[in-house]
This record gives sequence, structure tokens and C-alpha cells, in this order.
Amino acid sequence: MRIALLLAALLCVTPLLATADDAAKPDALTQSLTAFFAEEDEGKRAGLGMGLAMRHPDAAAVAKAIPGARTWPADAKKGDVIRWKRTTANGKEHAIFAAIPEAYDPKKAWPVLIWLHGGVNMPRENGGVSGISGLGRYVDEGGFIVLSPSTQQGSEWWVHEGVGLVRGSLDDLKKRYHVDADRVAVAGFSDGGSGCLHLLAHDPEPYACFMPLMGNPVVTRIMGGPSFAANVRSRPVFAISGGQDQLYPSAQMKPYFDHLKAAGCDLEWTDLPLAGHNPAQVFPEHWERLRTFFMTHPRDALPKTIAWETALPDREGRFAWIEVLAVDPKAPSAKDAKHAVLPEPPPRPVLGIRIVREFAGPGLMIEEVTEGSAAEDAGMEVGDVILAVEGEVLKDARQAMGVLQKSLPAMAKAKKAGTFTIKRGDEELFVDCLPRPAPRSKELGYGLPSGRIEARVEANTIHVTTRHVAAFRLHLADGLVDLAKPVKVMVNGTVKHDGVVKSTTGYVLQEAVRGGPGAPLYRASIHVKL
Repeated sequence: MRIALLLAALLCVTPLLATADDAAKPDALTQSLTAFFAEEDEGKRAGLGMGLAMRHPDAAAVAKAIPGARTWPADAKKGDVIRWKRTTANGKEHAIFAAIPEAYDPKKAWPVLIWLHGGVNMPRENGGVSGISGLGRYVDEGGFIVLSPSTQQGSEWWVHEGVGLVRGSLDDLKKRYHVDADRVAVAGFSDGGSGCLHLLAHDPEPYACFMPLMGNPVVTRIMGGPSFAANVRSRPVFAISGGQDQLYPSAQMKPYFDHLKAAGCDLEWTDLPLAGHNPAQVFPEHWERLRTFFMTHPRDALPKTIAWETALPDREGRFAWIEVLAVDPKAPSAKDAKHAVLPEPPPRPVLGIRIVREFAGPGLMIEEVTEGSAAEDAGMEVGDVILAVEGEVLKDARQAMGVLQKSLPAMAKAKKAGTFTIKRGDEELFVDCLPRPAPRSKELGYGLPSGRIEARVEANTIHVTTRHVAAFRLHLADGLVDLAKPVKVMVNGTVKHDGVVKSTTGYVLQEAVRGGPGAPLYRASIHVKL
């Protein structure tokens, strides 16, 4: 198998093993880089990268040539909405929408506003159209692109598939349109607002700032993995809540936003006392405030002081120039190393059912009953319609969800089963059911040890403090240190590296692909094992 892969890679490289005449051409490097970035197949691109590294070992020259080698189609559609599909790791297909300004010109880098829609538990994948209908009107006036991915049940914004969908959609856009990598903001409503806060704590690097509208800071903590205090400092946040919001009223959300502030989050939170759970009460009246926040908060790509904590180094180990590679509670740690997890409410009590979203009511129709759940043990079945809970009649879906959010925690707290009025065919039944805590998966980091790293740059010395980190990598940029001089790395008071760090073409290409348009930020890296 390895021999076959090597042969395949060599076959990709062969066309680039140019003759002396080819190598003598002044634009040979640019042509090779253009072909490298244009290749969408990862395997073939890896082969092209090997060829580039063999022919052009001068990494500094390669990095300098990259901006001029990247091109974008001159005939890319503009003044309209484009649509494509993206499949996530769980096999689900998602519709992606983007609104392109009439004035779009590939010679200029364009800001992007990503919109995350609400209602992510629906078994469909067209919700991204809401971002176009809500924000599409502003693209020409504002001079930015709106990117609006659709997600669905199983790919919520706060699970790995949802996080990957947002990043992947942005990567797709970057291949077709000239995106300003330092001016990509994320906004969202309801579940989308909660998704903004999840990205803040788990994957903030590609984004400049976050603007959650009527979102819930607790959703990510109870359904997306633990939220570490260090991580919420990563990017600025502009949040809006509604005083009349039936799902996430301001009075209930304020303590959780206070948690973010106390953890050091650069947060501006606004309470609209008369607003309900409705984005129309934010747009267009408050659009100018959102636009100003977006435009005045470009990404700080190379902060001189940085901190990050993770329980999942393979998926969430990197932020900007620090990367946790391995976590081990037995690893040497600084005595004063900090650790803080934002308060996690107890797991939500659930019945273990999925409802038919398209059912008009009255009541809630059961589409699926989870095996071994409280609902299954109580005898609930697919097709049953829940008409009332503890005698309170369920009307439309929104009111019904409010009743459940109020009654299920009360039952769990009292440890007493509630009575559910069920319609099954022509029968009306009374079923007693005690909700159970929703399971928390280790796949999302619950119950796993975490590793924390803090680092600061002083001249050409990087001071690092760790807690439970067994190995890490520092990614170095000219704007961070002077790569022509020796770089010293002090870890928990001990020198772990002191010398000039060599840059390689392979690394520069890898970081250029990861970072997107413009000159690659990172030129070299240092691996440290503790």
C-alpha cells in the first residue's frame, strides 16, 4: 500500500521535475505555485507540493512568491446568489449559499460575513437561505460577501461536523472568490447565535469577531463540550438578547454572559427589552451597530500574548501560533498554571424523542424514540402526539417547546414522573414519564483531561507556561519573532530551545493552504516535548 502511494505521488511529481530550460524561466516558481493552489484533489496537491519542495528548497523565496501565484476566476458570478453542496464527515449533504456584491473584483480582497441560521434540529439542509434573505440586501452597500451554510440534525453548529461545515464552506468560498482572511466575521440567530459562542470557545482562529443574536451561551457548554475560560478571550463578541424572548430571555441569559466577561471575554452585550425571539426585531434597526462592529474588528492574527486549553488536541488543539499536540495529566506543569472551565449547568433532562418539525399541531408528533430512553421505558411510540404535559395543553410548536423547557427540569428536580397526555390513533392515553439527563459524550471532550498552554513573546524569547501538556508546537511568523536570529523558548522556567529555526518549503505550503489568501503567515515551527 505504501509503495502504491509513493508511486502515485511520484507520478504527480514527474511533470514538475522540469528541465534546466524550464527552471531557468523567471516565472517557473509562480507557475508551479499557481498549479499547486488550483489543484483541489488533496492527494494530487500533495504530489505537486513534493515537487515544489524538491525544485525550490528556498522557503523564503517560495513564501514571497505565493501572493502573486494565487489567482481567482475573473468570470466569477457576482451581483447574485450562488449555491453549492458540501458533505460532512457523517455523510449528510448541506446546501451552502453566498451573496456576492455587484462590485466584486478579484483584484481586491473582500470581507466576509458568515451567517449561522437557527432551528438546527430540523431534518433538512436548506436553512442557509435565511442568511441570504436577511443579509443579502446589505452586500452591495456594505461591500462584503455573505456566506450562509445550511446545517441540520446531526451536524449542529456545536458538534464537530457543524464546526467543520463552517470552516469548509469558507474554504470553498476562498477558492472561487478573493477573501480578506483578516475580515471574516460570524453572526447568527438563535441556534446560530449559540453556534457563534461555540466557535469562540472551540475554533475561533479563522474568524475576526462574533455577533450572536438571541443565542444561549450555555448551549455549547452542555451540548458541545466544556468551554474553557482561556479560549473565550480569543476574539471580540457583540451579543444581543431580547427581554421578551420566549426561549432565551435577557434576564436568564445575563448571568451566562457575565460568566464570559468574568473569564476575560472582550464582550459587548445588549439587552433589547421589547424584543422577542425574532431577528426582524434586530434588522434593520440595529444593523448599523452590527456592521460597525464587523468592520472595526479585524482579526488579530499574531497576538503577542496567547492562551489556549483543550481536551481534544487532535481536533481542537490549535489557536493561531500555539498548538497543543498531546495532553497527559502526568506531564510536568508549572506550579502556578491556571485552569478554569466556565460553569456547566447540570445535563438537560430529556425524554429521548425527536419530534416531527413539519407537524402543525396541536401537540407534538413523535418521529423517533431513542432506544433505552425515558420515553421508550414509559411506552411512548413513533406516531404518538403529545397533547399536554401535566395538564398544560400544547398548542403550536413554539409554545410547546416552552412548556417542555419549563416542565422537564421541574420533574427532574423533584425526581417525580410527570403525566403526558398522548393521542395514539383514535385513543387518548395518559403516560407517566420521568425525564433523564441527556448523555454527554467523551467525543466532545466531556470527562477528559485537558491541557492548557499560555505563551508570550518578548523580543526573540517565547515564554511558555503549561498545565497537563505533554507536547506542543509553536508556529513562528516574521511578525512574531525575527526568524533571522536565534529564537529562545522557555517552558515553565526551563530553556527548551535556543537557536535559529529553519524554514522549509513543505511547511510554508502547508500553512499557506491552511491560512488562505495572502502571504503565508507562518514560516517555521518548533516542536517541544515535555
